[in-house]
Amino acid sequence: MNSPVQPDPTPIGPYVAGLTIYPIKSASGIDVSELVLDERGAMGDRRWLLVDPEGGAITARECHAMLRIVPSFLDEADREGGLWLSADGEPLLHVAVPSSHADRRRVVVWDDAVIAHDAGDDAADWCSRVIGRDARLVRIFDDSRRPLKPKYAGPLSPEGRDVAFTDGAPLMMLGLPSIDTLNAHLAARGHPDDMDRRRFRANVWIAGITAHQEDTWRLVRIGDVTLGAGTLCARCVLTTVDPDTRQQGTEPLRTLAGYRRMEGLVMFGVNFTHDAPGVIQVGDAVMVESLR
Repeated sequence: MNSPVQPDPTPIGPYVAGLTIYPIKSASGIDVSELVLDERGAMGDRRWLLVDPEGGAITARECHAMLRIVPSFLDEADREGGLWLSADGEPLLHVAVPSSHADRRRVVVWDDAVIAHDAGDDAADWCSRVIGRDARLVRIFDDSRRPLKPKYAGPLSPEGRDVAFTDGAPLMMLGLPSIDTLNAHLAARGHPDDMDRRRFRANVWIAGITAHQEDTWRLVRIGDVTLGAGTLCARCVLTTVDPDTRQQGTEPLRTLAGYRRMEGLVMFGVNFTHDAPGVIQVGDAVMVESLR
């Protein structure tokens, strides 16, 4: 994954320093220059999911080999279209969007049951081989219902809103200075390496702020999009998995727990909901309309 694209000239104040889409939940992400938002979230973001034979979501929390899967769009202009999938030592796989006649599966993401279309046996065989366990690749379809929970909408109304296969919120935002501060804490504890931002799987990366300033926002405007802040993002074991080696350690959760523990959870980043479809671009200023 590339470093965040730096706009020129740099805006004064908060601005969008990078944007990332994750086509398959828990697989590698794709850095993009803009997010096109539909009702669910960023188009192309977490619309695909790997599930076990019982329909339960497979994630990199327990299956680190998920990070071997590197998706790319068949057509950058059509992020709701098919994918290319690559993995070290495996042939490139073309995955088409399942037709309306494809098998439907009841899948479970956290405590939500969702109806999804199966992507077929070739995709299932390839993904099973890559992650080392039986899996089916499925895609959410237009009529799938997964209601947005009010806690992720913050000051906005969740009424009539649905999400894709995200953990719950349409978008996650994280300030790059928050990562810088974490790395300073790690260095002070003798940790030799910085933490790569890929560990934190945000959609919107913010610069031009102080560390954790994003925590204080209630309502912001980016480009033509208004976003409401929901819950802070509770962090899990996936942050301790190196995205390149897929080896698990204890950091950064151990260090974060020393200064970011709130009500028994480690918080890092903020869940956001957009008020309506629109576009967010790298370089856009972040206009803070109200604070928590």
